[in-house]
Amino acid sequence: MTEVADIGDNTPEKTTEQETERTADINIPIAATEKNLPKQETENMEIHADHLHHAPGKKAWHYLFEFLMLFLAVFAGFIAENWREKLQEHQREKEFIHSIIEDIKSDTMQSNKTILQLRTINKGIDSVLIALSSSEIISNSNKAYRLWTQSLGLEVFVSNDRTIQQLKNSGELRLIRNKAVSDSIMYYDQTLKKYYAQSNLMYSALRDMTNYSQLFDFIKLNKNGNVPVPLTEQGKKLLNPTFANLQLWNRGLTGLISWLVAVNEEAVKLLAFIQKEYHLE
Repeated sequence: MTEVADIGDNTPEKTTEQETERTADINIPIAATEKNLPKQETENMEIHADHLHHAPGKKAWHYLFEFLMLFLAVFAGFIAENWREKLQEHQREKEFIHSIIEDIKSDTMQSNKTILQLRTINKGIDSVLIALSSSEIISNSNKAYRLWTQSLGLEVFVSNDRTIQQLKNSGELRLIRNKAVSDSIMYYDQTLKKYYAQSNLMYSALRDMTNYSQLFDFIKLNKNGNVPVPLTEQGKKLLNPTFANLQLWNRGLTGLISWLVAVNEEAVKLLAFIQKEYHLE
């Protein structure tokens, strides 16, 4: 009977109460444990990181790797920038070449036209010299006056050298990578300068030629060109020096024509050479 009573005392309800009492008697610092664990883990991580930081060879390799990456980035940027500049320079070179070609074509057309006009003046002056040296010039100056009036002046040739001057003044001649083409362009420019020097001399001589106005009686000649008009009294005295000056001027004109022919020939050669070197039509 006593055993039955003991068994009855060990019911689930009493067992639960006893376990609860035992649990309450044990003081476990739960909060303190939870707080201490992260701190300990953090300390362990710091010790581990510090260990890696001071590990032999790790720090040097890290800095070397960063230096290499920085160097490669800078070098790649330099290569890209240099490549971009080269592309721009090549594009500029093509633009200059096409512009020079257009300028030279304009020069050849204008120089051909001016050469024909200068040759006409040259022949006209030859006829004036013949008329001035004739025996009838003293009493009849009509023919010499008419021929000289028709041959007055000097035709102008001005090169369309805007591109060449731009290349020279801006220092961009270096963009013409083909040295032979660059040298040919400069030789053409020098030929133009020689022509301009001769042309300036001719214009100066033309301005100083005052004998024309003193040789003829313009009023009588303009009233009736069919009536023979003698030279003026001053003209009779100036006939010989007038002839000499005009003859000298005409020789200078012949030289000017020769220089312009040289300009034209160099322009044609340069145009063909550029087109060949740059494979242009």
